Amino acid sequence: MRDLSNHGYTRMTTDAEELLVPRWRKAALAICMFLITASFGFLQPFVPLYMEASGLTRSRIGLVTGFGTALALLIQPVLGKLSDRLDTRRPLMFASALAAGVAYSCYRFAHSPLEFMLLSAVGVNGTIYLNAAGGVLVGRMVGSRRGGSAYARYRVWGSVGYIVVALLTGWLLYRHTASHAAMTRILLEPVFLYGPWLFAIIAIACMFVPDVPTEPSAVPRNHRRGSAAPSAGLDPRVRPFLVSFFFYQFALYGASAYLSLFMKELGASPPWITATFATGVVCEVLVMTQVGRLADLYGRKPILTIAFTIMPLRLLCYIPATGPLWVMAVQSLHGLNFGIMGAIAIVFINDLATNQDRGAAQARLAAVGGLATAFGPATCGWIAQRWGIGSMFAAMAGVGSVGAAIFLARVQESHPAPGNPIECAPAALRPILRRLWRRIA
Repeated sequence: MRDLSNHGYTRMTTDAEELLVPRWRKAALAICMFLITASFGFLQPFVPLYMEASGLTRSRIGLVTGFGTALALLIQPVLGKLSDRLDTRRPLMFASALAAGVAYSCYRFAHSPLEFMLLSAVGVNGTIYLNAAGGVLVGRMVGSRRGGSAYARYRVWGSVGYIVVALLTGWLLYRHTASHAAMTRILLEPVFLYGPWLFAIIAIACMFVPDVPTEPSAVPRNHRRGSAAPSAGLDPRVRPFLVSFFFYQFALYGASAYLSLFMKELGASPPWITATFATGVVCEVLVMTQVGRLADLYGRKPILTIAFTIMPLRLLCYIPATGPLWVMAVQSLHGLNFGIMGAIAIVFINDLATNQDRGAAQARLAAVGGLATAFGPATCGWIAQRWGIGSMFAAMAGVGSVGAAIFLARVQESHPAPGNPIECAPAALRPILRRLWRRIA
């Protein structure tokens, strides 16, 4: 048994994949995930509104948003490989948090699309890496058999943070105005004055997360710390998943980038907007508390199937909305989207990676997601500018359906030993359910 006492870790003899880490390090990781996702509580609802208040058209908002996430395709693999090479994530997380905080605090001084584009590139890539690194940290602590429940247990704290910050931001803005028509740049500036301070706290918490070092026995003799990690190549099950994941992210987050503008058209005030986003995340929390355990029991693919099939239907349900209450009701389906995808996609990649290439694997997932959320908002902005937001939702429902079809037809299970829930069903239904299960799993 390797002695990791100098790092504050003790390896358990009952499970070669699991590490028993000090509680204070686990708490630091939970705090990090709480704050990282909490930052989206002020970014997701109000970045589009702030850009529109600064004079940007919807198509330009899409281009600005897309540019930052498009760079993830170049930046995130570099950061992932660098973290694997150094066998540590803390310094990169610290730097990413500070960079994102500075970028978003500078929004108050930006006016032109180019200025917003450059700041978005820094801020978006900082937050993307922080999210990817969280998945890597959990993946290095636990094995594949119960990786779903372990990651969901940490990630759910992020959803709680989102709810708190989103509702608090909406309430603070509402103190200054009771009308959506007054959502000017001056009104929204406090969001980017106080919100970015969250990243300073994240930077501090990152220095205490359980960054588990790789065991020498798990590394080939010709590999030394500081050299490039050996890789057996990308698992063939990863590629079709990344393709389907691209279409999923393209549709959902392309359309979601304009949800606050859609609600503004329907007469929603700042509390309505933040409450709508928070409602989706409340449902996300409820789902995420259970989905990890179910994915460990029955496999990743059956659970991910729910997210892939629900998402296009959700986008179609926005179209006939007559007021913010309708949008809020549809937004509750976010629990079956990010509540599943936000946790199980990370776990799926962790299943197929090793500690020597886990950072690069998660960075690849982040890069694909970044590419999708780059072209998604840009495409959706172009559609919304010419044919309206309703047409945009319909088009993205079609894109999401393509992703669902690829996932169902091409993606294979990643769990090493998934169970079969069919045996718990009534005997008369089992033959039909077995056929359906074979198609899904």
